[in-house]
Amino acid sequence: MKIEAKIENLKKILVDDEKFYQIPDYQRPYSWDKDNLSDLIDDLVSAYLENKKETYFCGSLVLVNNESDSRFDIIDGQQRTTTFTIISCVFRDVYLSELGPKAKDFISSSIQDKYEDTKRKLKFLTNEQYQIDFEETVLKGIDFKSTKHIEKDFPNNKYLQNAHYVKGFLEEKFTENEIKPDDFVIWFFENVVLTVITCPSQDSAIQIFNVLNDRGMPLSSIDILKSTLMQKLDGKEDRNAFKVKWESINSNIKFSNFDLDSMLNTYLYYKLSTNPKSRLDKELISVFSKEGKSALEIIKEIGDFSQAYVKILNEENKYLYCLKYLKHRIYWVSIMSTALFTNYSNIEELKKLLVAYYYQNWIAGATVARIKQTSFNILKLIKSNAPISDISTEMQDSLKKYSTTKTFKEELEGSWVYGRKWDRAILLLVEYFSSDDSKQSYIPIGSKLHLEHILPQNPDDEAGWKSIFSVEEREKWTNSLANLTLLSMRKNIQAQNYSYEKKMEAYQDKDNVVTPFLITQYIIKCGKWDIEELEKRGKHLHNRIMDKLDIF
Repeated sequence: MKIEAKIENLKKILVDDEKFYQIPDYQRPYSWDKDNLSDLIDDLVSAYLENKKETYFCGSLVLVNNESDSRFDIIDGQQRTTTFTIISCVFRDVYLSELGPKAKDFISSSIQDKYEDTKRKLKFLTNEQYQIDFEETVLKGIDFKSTKHIEKDFPNNKYLQNAHYVKGFLEEKFTENEIKPDDFVIWFFENVVLTVITCPSQDSAIQIFNVLNDRGMPLSSIDILKSTLMQKLDGKEDRNAFKVKWESINSNIKFSNFDLDSMLNTYLYYKLSTNPKSRLDKELISVFSKEGKSALEIIKEIGDFSQAYVKILNEENKYLYCLKYLKHRIYWVSIMSTALFTNYSNIEELKKLLVAYYYQNWIAGATVARIKQTSFNILKLIKSNAPISDISTEMQDSLKKYSTTKTFKEELEGSWVYGRKWDRAILLLVEYFSSDDSKQSYIPIGSKLHLEHILPQNPDDEAGWKSIFSVEEREKWTNSLANLTLLSMRKNIQAQNYSYEKKMEAYQDKDNVVTPFLITQYIIKCGKWDIEELEKRGKHLHNRIMDKLDIF
């Protein structure tokens, strides 16, 4: 058997009876999260709305025919394949009454064998518990619950978590765009395609996997862009000038510990001010062609933009420090780089608005799909040098549309802030603005920065906490924002589950060196830690945060 590569749609991959799949026992567990799902659903819906007749390419699937149990081992593509199966189950359990016979048949056959109900299209060998969870809570039928805290309510079941997220994303997109579920389901199976590579052995499959995932092997979009631009130059002198400028840009980017690819993607967002639909080189070459600029004019503009990009990322500024904690940095970096590059008149006010807008969305649990279009609209407003009030209005409209501010406040004041993706970032925001020092250093969120529970999660009986707080009070306050603070790793280990008095000794070491965090020094000055102090600190933190985030 030779290595075979074909472009196949999901109907061929999942619906046809001849193929069944399994995740081998050496594969890592299913790990896609809320953001991965949001990106996928957003891309699928965008492709569907733009042109229903076009195929949508969704990556590769590397398989080995495991003849011992008549299934194909998935070597690469397990995250997507598992997610597609979850999406099918959501279609079945949410939209069945709105579907025609064709869509129903696609869904049913993608989950299980048409003639043998117990034979599933996909199974896991990685862990017996994963297969049981997947089978019992997703494949057999999803018991959807109305909950705002999906990860908390289903802590050990990634499949059920993601089924709830998919349901929410699909409902939002279908309502917003007036999409008929039956049409979308048929499009999903017939138009979403993957490159399916079938290998004769596990060794050959792993070789293919390594080639596909080796960033150094394929010719990159940057190489193609550079080559295409240089081909437009006739004389040797112009070509040398271009190469010198290109290398200068690359060197300056690397010197600041950034990479050319990220800078050029940021530049692409500046040029397009909309979601890219193709590779970086294709998009930029298309833009340059329409503008009619020479290659030397283009490389000069890229060089000037790269200087703005580096300056923004190196700037000592508390608002920019806060923005650096955001996961989807392409949006704020594009906006700020564009503002500096175009000499936007209200750049300092813009920083404040961006922190407020993105943090409200982050804390409210919004996905990237929600902030994406607003970010592109802001880019357009900056390029047209619109007044800052127009940008503020754009943000306000988005926040009102999704009731983001209400949700943001509820999440912030809830009893379970610890463990949220933003828990350290929100305390660092308070930390930065607790000082008047305009040249304060950036504090990275890493292994040396610890989140400390003042009232411990598991207090020692001898520490006295149980006589100060009832069980109900500990449940309410332990993981709330008011009970959390920042410490270095060493001091966090020293503090552990001790009494308030011993913790205060740990916050200052034997040489009387106090923790550098101002928000933690506040706790040292309290003298005690009870409900009264928790309420006072909660109010103090709330006021500090609202001063920066509730500004619309």
